[in-house]
Amino acid sequence: MGRPERPLDGSTGPIAAFAHDLRVLRNRAGNPSYRELARTALFAPSVLSSAASGHRLPTLAVTLAFVSACGGDRAAWERRWRSLAGQTGGGTEVREERAPAPAQAEIPADGAHALASGVIHLARPAQLPMGSRTFVGREGDLAEAAEMIGASGPIKVPLLVSGPIGVGKTAFALRLAEEVAADFPDGQLYADLSNSGTGGRSANGIVRGFLRALGVPAHLVPDDPMQRIGLYRSLLAERRLFVLLAGVSDEGQVRPLLGQAPHSQVVVTSRARLLGLEDTNRVELDTFSRKESLALIGRIAGPGRVRAEHDATDSIAELCGDLPLAVNIVGRKIAARPEWAIAYTAGQLADRERLMDSLSVGDVNVRDRFTAAYEHLSPAEREAIHHFGQSGAGWTTSIGVAAAMGIMIETADELLESVVDAGLLQRANVAGRYAVSRLVSAFAAERQRDPDSVAAAVPMVGRRARKNAFESLRHDAVRTLPGSSSEG
Repeated sequence: MGRPERPLDGSTGPIAAFAHDLRVLRNRAGNPSYRELARTALFAPSVLSSAASGHRLPTLAVTLAFVSACGGDRAAWERRWRSLAGQTGGGTEVREERAPAPAQAEIPADGAHALASGVIHLARPAQLPMGSRTFVGREGDLAEAAEMIGASGPIKVPLLVSGPIGVGKTAFALRLAEEVAADFPDGQLYADLSNSGTGGRSANGIVRGFLRALGVPAHLVPDDPMQRIGLYRSLLAERRLFVLLAGVSDEGQVRPLLGQAPHSQVVVTSRARLLGLEDTNRVELDTFSRKESLALIGRIAGPGRVRAEHDATDSIAELCGDLPLAVNIVGRKIAARPEWAIAYTAGQLADRERLMDSLSVGDVNVRDRFTAAYEHLSPAEREAIHHFGQSGAGWTTSIGVAAAMGIMIETADELLESVVDAGLLQRANVAGRYAVSRLVSAFAAERQRDPDSVAAAVPMVGRRARKNAFESLRHDAVRTLPGSSSEG
């Protein structure tokens, strides 16, 4: 508890009533001291105390900071302030003292600046990683996403960009950020929540980094985790920021980082569909069209080479399953060896058993991405993956997987949905089918040949039982699927 407040200046009439209600709001918030409020409001204690004194109408910025720090309704208080300012002729914007600046040694190196006057200027972060200059296609998806972001409403709805491994979700989000940059002049924040990135950090750890990037001095960052998240959400609500949260694996990772922001946009990328997140706009990316695959190879290796060996380049796109990551890798390999014919590279990719070895360049390769997802699957889900490798088909169904594994169809459906959220499977255009990409099939066959990988999966049922179950299910149900004369 701070020291008792001085009596209100009752001579100011409606301004005194306004200040009285600010005091009531503070009391309902637990009567924190003005020094405690300053840590969240980012105005000096004396400024906040003056706002509740009744001497004069505080500025709108101070009023909203006071209200936010006490958990009040900002919109309602803003309406009341504007009404009162119109009645009294007050509300003239004057220079208000921000919270005291830290000592020079405490100023974060990433951008908080304190002037000699003691005014803290919040930084304009630019944390987004470098985008790809070879980005191609996605015009329709980009237009749809930009339209969602630009849609009017009381708050900016988070946007989820989902899709399978290697489809280019983060590259898409970075290109989107470039296209809408003018709408978010206060900067960009970025966090990689994937297991290979900074995902080991908690939401509170990420928020702490965001606050420092926004220029909040260390001594003004609340110690309490919930207050720290609350301060971040308040800054998100007051500014026009673009926030990219990449590689999210589940809703719990990202939910604390979302808030009611009228002007800031949060974009989330994830292999999973994160169906637990409500009030979320969604863009689901598919693999490239063949035209986009050829355009990407041409942009990386040169359009002349693609024109000269169009059929071989087309074969490469086919062998890569038009997966942007794979096409990009092969394009870089072609560009690095201009003396080699594109047809030679196509011949290398045609060997299914060596396909994963061919899709690697430097520290980027498809196998590692698939393996990271595979290792997080349950044993039963891994066995379903092995089935993809055995069949070699471009699609599968719950019925076929149930027969192959000797399990209930409902259980098989749940397994396949989990594999979809792991980024290793996609729904096909035909109801009941799932698309198995050529690359996932090759990876699954590779895993099936690995004794340790097979041992880690649940034991499969006997061949005879599996065959009998398959024949029965195929006779009764598979034939009802359009074009389902054989199982994948």
